[in-house]
Amino acid sequence: MGKTITIKPGCITCGACEFIAPQVFQVTDICHVMPDAALAEHEPAIVAAVQACPVNVIQYDDDSQVL
Repeated sequence: MGKTITIKPGCITCGACEFIAPQVFQVTDICHVMPDAALAEHEPAIVAAVQACPVNVIQYDDDSQVL
């Protein structure tokens, strides 16, 4: 599996995530994750974008589950 990015409702379109990780995020009417983004390759920038989000709507989680 791997990690996934979720954008919760409440994005204020400040553009911080796109500025920090333009290979991953695109801000239009709201923040979007680029469909072909290589998350593992850009993980440090993604973590920085999550931390920089002023409204804390970006989640970067491990979606693998232990069975």
